[in-house]
Amino acid sequence: DAAGLTPRELQVLALLGRGSRVAEAAKHLGLTDQTVATYVKTIYRKLRITSRAEAAIAAQKRGLI
Repeated sequence: DAAGLTPRELQVLALLGRGSRVAEAAKHLGLTDQTVATYVKTIYRKLRITSRAEAAIAAQKRGLI
């Protein structure tokens, strides 16, 4: 990925883009809420975004949703 996102970060971004909350994404991926929250923070930092709306746009631009 151009922003340097890992495959797992792309999975989390795709779930965010589909409207999943942290807890829902964690359950879907078999991870803890805290782990997913950390991925979300990392994704936001790497993409220089600050909101779920921006995350959805980023996911859409990458063809994840």
